[in-house]
Amino acid sequence: MKDTITPSGKVQIEILRANGSIETMEEPNAIAQAIRNKLATSLQAATTNISCIESPAFDNNNFTTPTNAQSGIYVVLTNGTKYEMDSSKTASGTKTFTISGVLRAEASYTIASAVLGNVYSTSSGAFTTVTSTKTFSGNISLVDGDQLTVTWVITIADS
Repeated sequence: MKDTITPSGKVQIEILRANGSIETMEEPNAIAQAIRNKLATSLQAATTNISCIESPAFDNNNFTTPTNAQSGIYVVLTNGTKYEMDSSKTASGTKTFTISGVLRAEASYTIASAVLGNVYSTSSGAFTTVTSTKTFSGNISLVDGDQLTVTWVITIADS
């Protein structure tokens, strides 16, 4: 018998428009090599801490620059500017966990991608460990009053 452990992910997007309409999208998403390496290393360690959302988590939902040494989800605008999402682990099970981020627009923004990871560094402009990234198939345009929710579901399959 041959067993494997394969991390996989999917990203769910929900946009609650200012006019009350809701737009949704769900796509499969690859897991970054950095988290695969961290998972393998943790299996060999006496203690492990491979959380994709270490405390403290990003806690701003109003287009704030990512906070140093915090974890969660940030979005990247088409011009490269990064903004943290109010991030939390919303569910977990034996082999699956879910992380969500919320962002509320008070102006117009065009979002190209999102990144999930832990321990953001303001000096490098990146996470210490990136769990997953998602470039949206079409840019997401938000206007004043819109709310964006990005949800990552990470699963560790055992076959």
